Amino acid sequence: MTGERIRSLRKELQMRQQEFAAGLGINASAISQMESNRTKPSLDTLILIAQRYEVDLHWLLTGKGSMFVNANPKASEPARKQLDELQNILNDRLSEIIQTKADIQRHDVFDIKVSGEIAAGLPVESIDHELDVVTVKRSLVKGNPEELVCLRVNGHSMEPEIRHNDVILIRQSQDWTKLSGMICAVRIDGSITLKKLTLDSANKLIVLVSLNEEYKPIVVRPQDHQDISLIGYLYFLFRKLS
Repeated sequence: MTGERIRSLRKELQMRQQEFAAGLGINASAISQMESNRTKPSLDTLILIAQRYEVDLHWLLTGKGSMFVNANPKASEPARKQLDELQNILNDRLSEIIQTKADIQRHDVFDIKVSGEIAAGLPVESIDHELDVVTVKRSLVKGNPEELVCLRVNGHSMEPEIRHNDVILIRQSQDWTKLSGMICAVRIDGSITLKKLTLDSANKLIVLVSLNEEYKPIVVRPQDHQDISLIGYLYFLFRKLS
């Protein structure tokens, strides 16, 4: 194994772990971990060992061939050339792996505009212009991302669970009955608010309840308003850590 070859190399050089590590500019405990196979050395570390101690990188990786590049003086220059070529191949392969990983990560995310503010208090007029952009992992969002509305919370009526300036994703739905009991975005005469939705079917009322007990519920009688519409329910929350 690679760790055993590193230990064999160090002993061949008649060096202690601390001295061997110092030559590489790393901690002696890291060498101990590698030699005992508790951790695997990175490709960069193996290349550094090969360069610092003139070791055949092919031997270090596979155990085949000679330990040192200049083990056969007559073959020293070809061996060095072979080492350089192998290092270039490995570096190119490593760059491909890093680029592939970056491509996967880039395709696993999408940007969504913060399209306005939502009141956590009395309803306020929504803002149509873009406030900000958040990046969302596709793996966190099930269904169609186009069904999501991104809004910034303005107010304190939903604290401590939902705070002022939190950014929330609302998944659009107009099913009042299904969403009863959930935290929802509701539009009232052009203004929107974030509250826990409760339906009083007997009295034909919509009751919007704050999580913060200092705020009184908003009781809505639909016939008293020109526009009462359900935007959707709270799906995800983003909070900037201070």
